[in-house]
Amino acid sequence: MMFIHRPSAAEMKRPENPGIRFYVGLVIFIISFFMLPVGLILKGFVISHFWKGFILASFWISAPLMKISSIAILGKSSYVWIQYKMHYIYHRVAKPHQVTPLRYNIGLVLFVLPFLPNYMISFMPHLIPISLLTRYIIIIASDFIFLVSLFVLGGDFWDKLRALFIYKAKARFEEEPGKE
Repeated sequence: MMFIHRPSAAEMKRPENPGIRFYVGLVIFIISFFMLPVGLILKGFVISHFWKGFILASFWISAPLMKISSIAILGKSSYVWIQYKMHYIYHRVAKPHQVTPLRYNIGLVLFVLPFLPNYMISFMPHLIPISLLTRYIIIIASDFIFLVSLFVLGGDFWDKLRALFIYKAKARFEEEPGKE
């Protein structure tokens, strides 16, 4: 088994904040996602087909150009800053902790719960006479609950889940002290 050592936030040298470059690049990057929708809205205000096409094309082309220019503005210093912040967030918030029995049981319920509506929608659709949009919402919500359950169950459960796909993996049950 191969383990990759990822340095903790304490082990990483704190990089210098890139300053205004970071914020300008970030704002340009975020705005680039709104260029096409804004172009689609603006083309509705113009009567001429030429100007509709021109507005749509210019907003469509500007989005990837803005993304590339934002990456150039951000630079390596911002990349190192973002990487440091992600490590910091991981080690402060998302680092695996010991899971309590209550949290584990809640996670198991969340893990199994999404199978019921998905099973009913797939194999017994006549029992749930609802619109297609409502079915999609139920399916997406079920998938989201399933993903949340994996995080609620914790890191040890990820190892259990991984063991399902390893042929030679064996389950070992720990004996509690005082029980026979």
